[in-house]
Amino acid sequence: MKMKNIYRLGTLALFGTALSACSFLDTDPQIIPAENYYTSETKLQYGLAGVYGPLSSEELYGNYYSLQISNADDLCYFNNYNNIDTRPDRYNHTAGTAVIYDAWLKLYQGIKNANEYIKGVEASQIDPENLSTPKSRYVAEARFLRAYYHFLLAQAWGDVPLRVEAATSPNPNDVQLAATPQEQVLKWCVDEIEAVVGDLDPEVDQTPSRVSQTVAEGILARIYLFMAGESVAEVEGLPKKEMYKKAADWAYKVIESGKHHLNPSYEEVFINMIRDQYDTQYHESMWEAEFLGDRTSADKWTNGRIGDLIGLKSQSTNTNYSEWACNYSYGYYNGSYTLWQLYSETDRVESDLSTADDEDNIAGKMVIDRRRIWNLPGYNFQGYSGSDATGGRKIEYTVNNDKKTGILLQTRSMYRTPWNYNNIFAMRTIEGLEEVEGKFDLNDLVYEPDVMCAIRNAGKWRRETLYENQMSAKNLTTINFPLLRYSDVLLMYAEAVNEYNGAPDDIAKEAIREIRTRAGIQTNENQLNDPQSFRELVRNERGRELVFEGLRKYDLIRWGIYYDRVMETAQELVDWYSNANYAVSRYIIKGRHELLPIP
Repeated sequence: MKMKNIYRLGTLALFGTALSACSFLDTDPQIIPAENYYTSETKLQYGLAGVYGPLSSEELYGNYYSLQISNADDLCYFNNYNNIDTRPDRYNHTAGTAVIYDAWLKLYQGIKNANEYIKGVEASQIDPENLSTPKSRYVAEARFLRAYYHFLLAQAWGDVPLRVEAATSPNPNDVQLAATPQEQVLKWCVDEIEAVVGDLDPEVDQTPSRVSQTVAEGILARIYLFMAGESVAEVEGLPKKEMYKKAADWAYKVIESGKHHLNPSYEEVFINMIRDQYDTQYHESMWEAEFLGDRTSADKWTNGRIGDLIGLKSQSTNTNYSEWACNYSYGYYNGSYTLWQLYSETDRVESDLSTADDEDNIAGKMVIDRRRIWNLPGYNFQGYSGSDATGGRKIEYTVNNDKKTGILLQTRSMYRTPWNYNNIFAMRTIEGLEEVEGKFDLNDLVYEPDVMCAIRNAGKWRRETLYENQMSAKNLTTINFPLLRYSDVLLMYAEAVNEYNGAPDDIAKEAIREIRTRAGIQTNENQLNDPQSFRELVRNERGRELVFEGLRKYDLIRWGIYYDRVMETAQELVDWYSNANYAVSRYIIKGRHELLPIP
């Protein structure tokens, strides 16, 4: 955390090194405002890396924006009830909260870098014969990123200054720029991206850290959907219904391109990010914020806390890291009971809920949504210790009137620690188990996979050493964060078409079937044929599919149900686990938290 102060020194060389896994050169990028600097393609790459750089900062997708600001919703909550900080994910933030200030500053830093880069490149004289990529494509990427940074600002803060030129301090007319209405900023964003989308790389880049043409098309669909929502004023000359059509059209371009597909394995999408590798077969992950290195040296810099702050809790005093099964993680974010119900009961087909028992059916009672198994696993890595002289947890239970005793001896981070309550366990297999007086029998343990279902850690970016390269107990990770996935594009198309036409078309229906089939669950065809039922199905499917990815909050806001859904979650949490409720109990004034306060 102390390292974030380096950013305030204005050392731009640090901003882009997280991109070294992509096609940029492994050299510290620089933003050089001088118009005569960009004389080669290498220098064009240096500068562009600096425009991308803020995405890979802790202030944006490494922590502050992706987690604290954007991950507070009805499906996810911050679980550290001992924390006394003012935080957006505790709904007790103010305009003076450092996280809000730092994220705001970093977004405008990205805009500043883009403005200076665009100005410098456009003024440069480079022989086209010496370029493998047209100069116009570099400018197009920078213009897209400038628009994207503005979109994030307008989405989270509302009316914000629109900066299309770098401020020339100390001129107060440049520095003290008035805010532009939210809807006008968003309209400028789509106009700007539409102007450059044809100049972006039409081919799928093997590295999703770069913006391709289909990425821009997918983000256009996202912005138009947000503009069509209830929280944004209507743009003059562009009715809300027309925005749904625009969203559907842009999403369809991605689908029609045939360049992206769902990975048959939901969990592999995120295992790839944990392993810091790219999916070059399906290209489902279309755009990611890159994080590289473990800070063991200056050339292995990272600002990522993904997997560390959000992940399966894993802590130990054992410094023999070769024994760890999961690298260090605070596990500060849990899935709510609302999320559990979305997976377990909502929109489920009766035949999937009937009794069964096979390898894919962990519960032995129902077909489980595979996304639940990955996102809300029945364990973390806390370990059992301290409740017995042996250092393990003593459990006493009765089988056929025969009292038995067992002790769980688990060293933290060495074994999967099942969620349990009153000796009822969420997993059949419990590692580190030892017998006492010869009476203990694993088969005697009560197994119920639904136990502790409202307080489980968010497991989407777990740091299990099976997937992540073992490093140490360091809390900085190389795990990338997804900015756009193809499943999101399918869901955006389905929603936009249904809202525009008043009914889903065959492509929208098939999109829902495809996503649910991958999850291993059936689809009720009646829900696909009724527009209102289809709307609710798409909204729920977005929650199940995209949870913890920083999108749900803004979905709820544009649907006009943010407050209601958060308060429903608050009540459900206090019913299940009173300590969890603190995270949402401060949201007591409707409309208070749809927008962040201007720092």
